[in-house]
Amino acid sequence: MSAVLDQAVNQIVAGLRSLADVMRDPDTLHLASTHVAMERLHACLPLLSNADAAFAFLCDRDGAGALVGANHAVEYLTRSLGLSRREAFALLEQGRKLYGEPEVPEPEPSDDETDRERKEQEAQARRKKAREAQERARRAAEKANAEKKRIITDALKDLNEHANPGYQEILAEALAAAESLTAEELRKFVRDQVKRANKRGRNYDGEKDPLAAWKKRGIWLGEPDADGGSHFSGYLDAASRAKLESCLAAGDHMGSNMEGVDAAKRDSRRKHQRRLDQLMNVLDRYGDAATKSRGGVGTVVISLTLDDLLEADAFTEFATNTSVSLTPLDIVRLGLAGDSFILQLDSATGVPLSLGRTRLASVEQKLVLLAMQGVCAWNGCTKPGVELEAHHLDSYLSGGLTSIDNLVLLCREHHMCNNDNKDGAGNKGHFGRDPDTGDVHYHPANGAPPRHTTTYQYRNSPGQRLAKKARSRHGGNQKRPPDPALFEPDG
Repeated sequence: MSAVLDQAVNQIVAGLRSLADVMRDPDTLHLASTHVAMERLHACLPLLSNADAAFAFLCDRDGAGALVGANHAVEYLTRSLGLSRREAFALLEQGRKLYGEPEVPEPEPSDDETDRERKEQEAQARRKKAREAQERARRAAEKANAEKKRIITDALKDLNEHANPGYQEILAEALAAAESLTAEELRKFVRDQVKRANKRGRNYDGEKDPLAAWKKRGIWLGEPDADGGSHFSGYLDAASRAKLESCLAAGDHMGSNMEGVDAAKRDSRRKHQRRLDQLMNVLDRYGDAATKSRGGVGTVVISLTLDDLLEADAFTEFATNTSVSLTPLDIVRLGLAGDSFILQLDSATGVPLSLGRTRLASVEQKLVLLAMQGVCAWNGCTKPGVELEAHHLDSYLSGGLTSIDNLVLLCREHHMCNNDNKDGAGNKGHFGRDPDTGDVHYHPANGAPPRHTTTYQYRNSPGQRLAKKARSRHGGNQKRPPDPALFEPDG
């Protein structure tokens, strides 16, 4: 089978290279002589989309993450195929829905044997119906392009657990309809199907699922835009919405969350702006309480150098332990309260010099690591500081010390990819630190040379920028007096 696959791929690659050569100079071509061929090409692209989904299923089933020293197939797809994490997760989901065992909700346990048997029979009937629909979906998927498949997958995210018809049935129907519908028509078609299925859905007791909305709850944060702002969206069950509305309504009136007796007169904010300010007020109060009771939860950390301060203007951005950077105005608005920290690094060595704080010295080591690396040390991972865990380069169980030179920050997913025994088992490598430069590097399981972390956000963290600047400024000689400390040590 592998020989057939290799031959097919070789033919496709050769054909695409030939096509690229022909299309390199459009001035030599005419629409009349090209459109038929290009239409044939695009009619076949859904076949490639199907092959991608099938391959993603293989990657998931057979543990492709191990090929790159990781646990999850998404690491293989991003590193070896160059997909974004969003694309990789979407492709894995598509593969599971088309080729994996259909997911059917399990009946709730019952003490009544007759009731238990009835529910299990219904579950079996649902599984059979889902498998039959999955077969139809596979065939129909051969004619639906990648964009239409994405539209269908996105719309089906709103489908309830006990919807009738279920996921596979709507998927098959939508893929079949995709051949004759435009992308815009298809989106409306699938949404209508989902809405009707949710209304008809009943659990194994013949009742509407009272937790249907609660199971879909969530908040999603978008990427920061050019101004540093971000869009966010969410889905609330009725109880959560009632709680949120009640909370926001307290800030609806003019002058809310402003100081002064004439606050209402000075208030030029619109209602939606006052509501966001009210939400931030609530978060501030939560942060104060959580910091006192839970040891630093909800803190904002800003890391900087003396050079950063001296050269800063209103638009200078400082790295934080979240996924966004903050300008001086942002920092002033945060107020640098007791749940915020400023960590100063020496401008030549990147060595931590002083920490401005009012409480919670127990989190200092993690703050230092944050300033030195910014994001997860796994190459290509951009998880921010709030999602990272401190990892012992020399295992704690093997006697490794909990000290800065023996710690590195990793997200939970990649923390689990490290082989503490450093023996290459499971094709998993391990992290180390260069004793001369302090750089973090990854030792592959096969004994290949160590790989340095080259993630953009990592290399642009304060500590890494300072180390790079020091090497270019002093020619590798970093023997110079350190910057003056911004904060006095505790007495």
